[in-house]
Amino acid sequence: MAGDDTLRYARPPGGGVSVSREMLTLPDGCETLVLRYASPPRRGSRMPLLYLHGIQSHPGWFTHSAQVLARAGHEVFQVTRRGSGEATAARGDTASARQLIEDVDAALDHLLRRTGADRAGAVGVSWGGKLLAAWAVRSSRTLAAMALVAPGIAPRVDIPWSRKLGVAAARLCCPRRRFDIPLNDVSLFTDNPDMRAYLEDDPHRLRRATARFLVASVRLDLTLRHAGRGALRVPTALLLARRDRIIDNAATRAVVERLTAGRVRTFEFDAAHTIEFEPDPEAFCRCLCEALDAPA
Repeated sequence: MAGDDTLRYARPPGGGVSVSREMLTLPDGCETLVLRYASPPRRGSRMPLLYLHGIQSHPGWFTHSAQVLARAGHEVFQVTRRGSGEATAARGDTASARQLIEDVDAALDHLLRRTGADRAGAVGVSWGGKLLAAWAVRSSRTLAAMALVAPGIAPRVDIPWSRKLGVAAARLCCPRRRFDIPLNDVSLFTDNPDMRAYLEDDPHRLRRATARFLVASVRLDLTLRHAGRGALRVPTALLLARRDRIIDNAATRAVVERLTAGRVRTFEFDAAHTIEFEPDPEAFCRCLCEALDAPA
């Protein structure tokens, strides 16, 4: 259940876009926060979008791009992953990779039910891009387009092997034991001093995860590794940061090109990992809009 202490936004909402808070009940009864962005109705409105955040982040990090997408005519549903963001219970926890996949199903069902649409687009940032891709190779029903933003498919930063052994052992005997997520250096995310200060002070940033969550993350990796060429049939855009210190761009591009059988559209930006945190993210936001710009 979400706590009373509301999310801190990296860039405050505004600009004619309304932001509402909704609660989504996941299949096991867990409740999680959804931020819903909408602009006044207009002709030529676009399909609604599901927006998945990364492993340490929450929807508040990506307010700016969500507002830009909303102003372009998309209704945006930023779903807080279970155990992250405002959640005070079961921090950094999940039962399995299957549970994470089922949560994406539930989030998409919520979006379609709330909007009345019969199809949607999706954005996955960093680790959320890995989750989105793993979900899409299993079932891409009603998904019309997908954007993977610096997806955590081929990371440069990983848990040391010695600690991986500890995670594997804990998964068997104490699966809710927590371990540090190896991304606590905010300079990995951005070179922007203002955004580094925001990350340092963000009380909702997830710094630790359970053994079973970390094992579930590895199982998502295996899903993508074992998926055949062309398993991703959804029109896909890949947005990469040239100065990324968290993911390996060349390896990521190779995986996504295999999964899409070469049909992916790839864009690169002179940015660190969290492209939206650049001092001027407008070119990135425009590109994200164009990548998902299919009429409803």
